[in-house]
Amino acid sequence: MSNEPFKVTTTAIMPQAKLNETQIILQRHCNYDKQKGGLIPESIRIQKEVVNKFNEVMNNQSSNEELKNTYFLFVSSGTVSSSNFKRAKETTNIAMSEVKKFFENNSISSSHILNLDLDKNYNSEVREDKHLTEPSMFTDSSGYFEYLKEKHGGINKDFWIDFEGDLSIEKRKEFDTEGPEEIVNRVIRYLNILKRYSDYFHKKNPNSRLIIWNGTHYDILSPLVKQRILNYNKEDIVKVDNCGGLSILIDEFSSITINMNGITYPFDLQYNPQLYLHYRK
Repeated sequence: MSNEPFKVTTTAIMPQAKLNETQIILQRHCNYDKQKGGLIPESIRIQKEVVNKFNEVMNNQSSNEELKNTYFLFVSSGTVSSSNFKRAKETTNIAMSEVKKFFENNSISSSHILNLDLDKNYNSEVREDKHLTEPSMFTDSSGYFEYLKEKHGGINKDFWIDFEGDLSIEKRKEFDTEGPEEIVNRVIRYLNILKRYSDYFHKKNPNSRLIIWNGTHYDILSPLVKQRILNYNKEDIVKVDNCGGLSILIDEFSSITINMNGITYPFDLQYNPQLYLHYRK
């Protein structure tokens, strides 16, 4: 590794799917006011730029038939911050709103956003999913979060190296909460669910393309990048820009790749079902 930590940017959040294919975006929430709640104005601007660039490229690269057969589903973490604000959901809400405007400008029914299809059970909102939430130590009252914070004198670099590297694994197991391997297992389990949904969707809607846009957190994406893409040590540092993320492509032959910073890597959906069942609480 170089001295400069690897950083995941917004570059991968670009259209990749063709007809009969599915693109799954995993995006970190944008920057927010930790005291007052709410995305900061600069971060809102960045998110709109990311989504509108996606729309622009999709428009330029698509035939009229492809646009008329494009569908989106928006999902996010429902994690609530200390300021009672759902930062991942609000980030994903911006994406859904900008795609809705794009569809309207191209005379495409808003029902192509599946969240807004009245025949679907999404209540016209971004769907929340527990697989995308922040690490369980923040919410499960196990005591592991407090243990790490006291050990390192706060939530600092050493705190994160310890947690992401699972350096206190025996103590963590005493507290019975998930570590970095369990987090990655949780995400891969979720991607398997989306893969099955994708297969079902394309059988019901032949010659269509599906984009599933997911809002999540740094501490979900960083271990995924280290363990399943770059083969780094767990304690190595990987940064993820606010609004940055990854794109997974499932092609029409069910081959799977992942794009990070504009580079495509092989990817698989192997996970440990027993490990998932233990930590899904």
